[in-house]
Amino acid sequence: MWKKKTLLLSVLAMSNAHAAYDSEDTIKLYADMAYVYDSNVFRLSDQQENNTTREHQQKGDSSITAGLGGRVDLPISRQNLYASARVSQIHYFNFTDLNGPEWDLGVGWDWVVGNQWRGNLSAATSSELASFDDVRTSVIDTVKKDQFNWNANWQLLSNWALQANAAYEQEDHDVRVYQNANNRLLGAGLRYQSDRGFALTLNHQWSEHNYEESLIIPADLRGYTEQNTTLNLNWPITTKFDANVSTGYSRWKSQYDGSKNSKPIGAMDLSWRVTDKTTLSTGAGQSFNSFGSNFVGRDLERTAYIAASWAATEKSKFSLKYNYREVETVTAIGFVTQDSAYDTFLLSYDYQILRSTMIRSYVRLESRKEKINQFDYDDEQIGLSLKYNY
Repeated sequence: MWKKKTLLLSVLAMSNAHAAYDSEDTIKLYADMAYVYDSNVFRLSDQQENNTTREHQQKGDSSITAGLGGRVDLPISRQNLYASARVSQIHYFNFTDLNGPEWDLGVGWDWVVGNQWRGNLSAATSSELASFDDVRTSVIDTVKKDQFNWNANWQLLSNWALQANAAYEQEDHDVRVYQNANNRLLGAGLRYQSDRGFALTLNHQWSEHNYEESLIIPADLRGYTEQNTTLNLNWPITTKFDANVSTGYSRWKSQYDGSKNSKPIGAMDLSWRVTDKTTLSTGAGQSFNSFGSNFVGRDLERTAYIAASWAATEKSKFSLKYNYREVETVTAIGFVTQDSAYDTFLLSYDYQILRSTMIRSYVRLESRKEKINQFDYDDEQIGLSLKYNY
């Protein structure tokens, strides 16, 4: 049952300023500010406390985040070089241990060679406060991520193309160092694009996930290798109804004892533009999460959602979404260490004050039910943000 709480919402105002940037501008800059009240910042159950909540005798707190960001695009003939950046500072009113900067930087190259080859090469790095959603001890931790991605598309015929991709991801924690890990991925596929708009893609991926710190067992035994085969269909059935469907299989091998496991994976997303102002969507899926909360094993995630949006006017829009998420963590030796179900409701309202200025407000309610341990929690959030595009 949701607990009734009185939440204070501050109102932000901003004066008229310059017009917003256009999509073709070389330099795009923006500033934003957000206020959030969170009734359960550390996602604690009724029976849990940590040092911060014990000191302040409360589980909820308000925060303000101020951020600056931008993107630079540099077209050179048919190529496009770009760079993006965002830096922000978060300030909690009481839980000051959580205050600090966050940043996200990226560079990339959209490349074209001849009439048949095109693709992207990109790199990104980020640092932020780690989520408390799947952390039983509510440890205050910062996570740094580095990513490198490459993909290529070779247009064999007017309707057929070969695809390839490679990626590397590194995740480092300053406190929960046992979650430090890296993931290497290679993929190849074949895509058919019909003259009527639908696309069918067959893809196969190889990946290797390695932990860098020992935890109960040596680090080199905690990881796994994985192969995924998927078939994806993107189909605009009518001018108002779209379907995206994927199905496949995941096969992974543990470095601990060489055991092998297989699971079906897939997703389905449906979107229906009921009127010019109203859109309904729904979907469901099952997938694996590489960087999970597990010691040695995999996080299997099952999700489902239903959503609706309504453009009340040319400048305002209401959105409503319900999301169900189930996380099951199974170790390489067969133990289930987590079996959680999350129910999340989100109601938001966007208003375009000026061409350059957007204000957004939302209410979010979430509940977690843990089937193995007593880590159930309820959480309520209310937020208001303002973004100014220069």
